[in-house]
Amino acid sequence: MGALNQTMVIDRPVEEVFAKTVRMENSPQIMDQVEEVTKLTEGPVSKGTRYEEIRNLGGRRVRSELIVTEYEPNRSYAVSSEQNGVQITFRYTFRPEGDGTFITFDGDIQTKGLARSMFKGMIVRMISKEELFHLQRLKKYIEKQDTGSDQVEESQN
Repeated sequence: MGALNQTMVIDRPVEEVFAKTVRMENSPQIMDQVEEVTKLTEGPVSKGTRYEEIRNLGGRRVRSELIVTEYEPNRSYAVSSEQNGVQITFRYTFRPEGDGTFITFDGDIQTKGLARSMFKGMIVRMISKEELFHLQRLKKYIEKQDTGSDQVEESQN
């Protein structure tokens, strides 16, 4: 288990929860700091898919490249990014629970270099604060939508 860990039951089938969670273009509607996400690779999401993410951190626009490092449809996926000596990996796992989906969000933070290592605790606290209500926002986003609304959003873009 990493530095960040959350669990939640979302009142939708696992296939729907997975599809909406893995579609990172939805992130600006779910996460407060994320302004834009652009898919950089062609084709469906799979291991190796890359995205550019822009976050607003204290009034500063920060770009990161996200790489899908694990992808097992309707079961799990992981995304990693590295910037300025800090590597972050977010892993999601999904399992059916009744008519809903039990989802686990696990984040791991690694630092490189002496300066980053000395501030790792502060970095973990800062990221933990950003991600504290991540699954709650994800649950609200998914449950407020009608089944299949992702296809409607996609055709309107």
